[in-house]
Amino acid sequence: MTPEEKYELFDRFCSDELSAADKQMLTKLISDDESIAEEFKLYQELNSHLDARFISEKEEEILENNLKVIGDLHFNKKAATKKTKEIRMPVWVYATAASIAVIFGVYFFDQSNPTYHDFANIPELSITERGNAEKNRKNAEHAFNSKNYVKAEKYLLALLSKDENNVVYQFYYGLSLLEQDKYVEATQVLEKLYEGKSAYKYKALWFEALNQLKQKKYDQCTELLKNIPKEAEDYIRAQELLKKI
Repeated sequence: MTPEEKYELFDRFCSDELSAADKQMLTKLISDDESIAEEFKLYQELNSHLDARFISEKEEEILENNLKVIGDLHFNKKAATKKTKEIRMPVWVYATAASIAVIFGVYFFDQSNPTYHDFANIPELSITERGNAEKNRKNAEHAFNSKNYVKAEKYLLALLSKDENNVVYQFYYGLSLLEQDKYVEATQVLEKLYEGKSAYKYKALWFEALNQLKQKKYDQCTELLKNIPKEAEDYIRAQELLKKI
C-alpha cells in the first residue's frame, strides 16, 4: 500500500465513507503495525481539529490546494534509507498541523485575556535615609528590591508595628502580599489606602485592580479600573487594560 492510499484510507474513515471490507482492512493494518497505528491516531487528532469549523470556506480551499502541492512534492521524492524503525509521516500532515496552529493562533491569541504580568510594574522601595541606621528599613528595602517578598513582608510588618499609619510602608507591604498571591490580605491593605486620601490612593487602586486581574476576576478588575481618574499616574495603563479585558 502506497502512502497516498494509506492516508486516503485514513481520510475516508474520518469521513465515515469506508465500506465494511475497507474498515476490516484498516483494523488489520493498525493491529499488525504499531507505526501505522500511531500515524492513524495522529491523523484522527488533526482531522478533529480541522472539523471544528474555525476555517472559512475560502481558507479551506486555500489550505487544501497548498497541502496538495506540498503532498505532490513529497510523494515524488525517493524514500530515505532508514537504519532504525520510525514513523514516516507525509509532509502534508505536518503542514496540516502547522496550519492548525496558525488558525488557532488567529482565533485565540488575539482573544486571550491580559495577565497580571502584562501590566504589573513593581516600583522600587526607597525608604533608607542618608545616615539613618534603622535596620528594618535597610532590610525591607533590600529584600523588596531583590524580589524577596517573603522577607520584605516580614520587615515591613515590623516597621508598621512601630508606625502603623505610614502609607509608604502600607503600600509596599500590600505589594509584598500581592506578589506572594496573598490576595485577601493584599486587598485589605490596598483597599484601606485607596479609600483614604494619601498620595498612594490611586496607586493602590491600580494595584488592587491588578490583584483582581491576577485572580482572573475580570468583572471586579473592570469596575476598579473605571474609578481611576485621568489625573492618576496609571490612568493610561488602566485604559489599555480595560480595552483588553
